[in-house]
Amino acid sequence: MGLMENIKPEYRVLANQADITAMVAERLVSMRFTDEAGLESDILEIVLADHDPMAPIQVPPTGAELELFLGYDGLAQRMGLFVCDEVEIAGWPGEMTIRARAAPFDQSKGGKSHLQTQKTRSWPKDTKLGDMAKKIAKEHGMEAAVAKSLASIKLPHIDQADESDLHFLARVAKKYDAIVKPAGGKLVLAKKGETKSVSGEQLPTVTLAPGEVSRFRVVQSKRETAGMVVAYWHATKQAKRHEVKVGQGEPVTRLKMYYPTKEMALAAARSELDRRERRKVTASLQLPGRTDLVAEGKVILAGFRDGVDGEWIATRVEHGLDGNGYSCNIELEKPNSDGTKATEETEE
Repeated sequence: MGLMENIKPEYRVLANQADITAMVAERLVSMRFTDEAGLESDILEIVLADHDPMAPIQVPPTGAELELFLGYDGLAQRMGLFVCDEVEIAGWPGEMTIRARAAPFDQSKGGKSHLQTQKTRSWPKDTKLGDMAKKIAKEHGMEAAVAKSLASIKLPHIDQADESDLHFLARVAKKYDAIVKPAGGKLVLAKKGETKSVSGEQLPTVTLAPGEVSRFRVVQSKRETAGMVVAYWHATKQAKRHEVKVGQGEPVTRLKMYYPTKEMALAAARSELDRRERRKVTASLQLPGRTDLVAEGKVILAGFRDGVDGEWIATRVEHGLDGNGYSCNIELEKPNSDGTKATEETEE
């Protein structure tokens, strides 16, 4: 941590491409950027002092596109693009909190539209998962970024009934252990725990030693024992119910939904088993700020002790900047192990 003491945190904020850093710096109380690995949208929260009644801060309009750059000593790295959707005024002393999300909840100045509007439509059989993501992204003024391992997956006929595009795509992606995430003005579809960007490049691997971490916490939970997961699929023409089993031992978890194909049932079962496996051991860290820490990135802890050292996957990274400097809070899971076995049984 001593290496961080003599360098100064630096940031820039753009609003609709105009630099507003000086205005923000004049009133800044705190800034927090939260990078999530799952469906939760990345969020930027800026708290400003509104203490002077003779010079109150003008209430900003929602829909503004904000860009954040964060780093040290002139090396500020772009952290993302966010659409302002909430302004809070509070007191005393007077404060204004501006919240902006990577998922647009308002029509933005750059043309990005609301992802929460519910729609009813059907997606024909053999629609590719990547094509579905691209169509949805285009409808909302966004660009799709789809992992190669997911792009060519062919889907069965699926109905979208009074469901938002974001929730619908996340529901479909979950069956293939994938995540949907609006980030940086794009709609990202990536494989859970793959530690790769959608372009196929490996995400940063950060190695941390005890002296680089302010606090750490590791929890091993018996309640999250993976056990076995059972999923069902129905062969309509043969009027038979089939089941697939993934994993072994107790507890046995049976998925309530019936799937139209064996492949979808198996993918859903593996997804649930992987999720349970990852939750068996979790960790959290507090440390001086680092821009190379990203959700879904790999973190290696070395030199701590047995039960702590090893590889982890970041599920949530919170970057905070205030009067005490730049810091990070990280939540971690263990990566999935390979070699899951599956068996199938058929019932009349």
